[in-house]
Amino acid sequence: MTDKRSYWIGVLLTGLGAVVLSPDALLFRLLESDLWTAAFWRLLLMGLTIMGGLMVIRRRRLIGDIRAIGWALAPASICMAISNIGFVYALTHSTVAETLTILATAPVFAAIFAAFLGERPPLRTWVAALAIAAGIAIILDAGFSGGTSAGNVGALIAAISIAGFFTIGRIRRDCDMTPALGLSSILSAIACGCMAGTLQPADGDWPVLIAVGVFILPIAFTLITLGPRRLPAAEVGLLMLLETALGPLWVWLALEEAPSEATLLGGGLIVAALAAHSFAAWRAERPGAAQTEA
Repeated sequence: MTDKRSYWIGVLLTGLGAVVLSPDALLFRLLESDLWTAAFWRLLLMGLTIMGGLMVIRRRRLIGDIRAIGWALAPASICMAISNIGFVYALTHSTVAETLTILATAPVFAAIFAAFLGERPPLRTWVAALAIAAGIAIILDAGFSGGTSAGNVGALIAAISIAGFFTIGRIRRDCDMTPALGLSSILSAIACGCMAGTLQPADGDWPVLIAVGVFILPIAFTLITLGPRRLPAAEVGLLMLLETALGPLWVWLALEEAPSEATLLGGGLIVAALAAHSFAAWRAERPGAAQTEA
């Protein structure tokens, strides 16, 4: 497969994954079950669907795929499990706009983590990180008075954790990390089940839980896991802004949950910094850039 074709397949997979994932926050808000009960079924169905799909597709090769991940399997699964729990907590203790905006900072955290791998993040990454820190500070400060600070901290933990997952995946880019995605979902479900008062969801929640756990999340996260293997990290961040933009839009249209002024200000600063950083990196890293500039 040519580099150009691989690149555009990566763009399609990642962009489609972000769009498929965008209604997740709205659907979670529509659930009537207890927070941890809903999270248990949401994540358990996702994990079982991913692992079941891998068993059907990979069959006997699945064990070899898991062994190939090696040492990275445990930390990658733990990072994603923490991210799953942080995201669920944030959605129920903060607004969707604040949660998704903070979560969108994960690629920049991943770029900073890359410094520990011997990579030297360019100046634009540090400038973007400072702007993002300012945006997060604005949102967190408003959260203390608005009662959403705990949820925003949960979103920040989720962003840092998923950045860890991306970083580990970057180290083991020769491996398919989808098994780690499935195992992390099952680990998250077990943790949520331990905190749930009951594992029996509201009767009317089953259609939404099945739609999210069996279709939306497995498809979206599989695409988001596979797509970035073909793309520079900067472009992954730019494409994931689709979820940041669409997620709050669906909630606003359905539930009339409008972002606060502080969220618009801090979120606007974060999105602008991410977009500028990703666009600058795209110009520097896109396939054929060097030949064009020459």
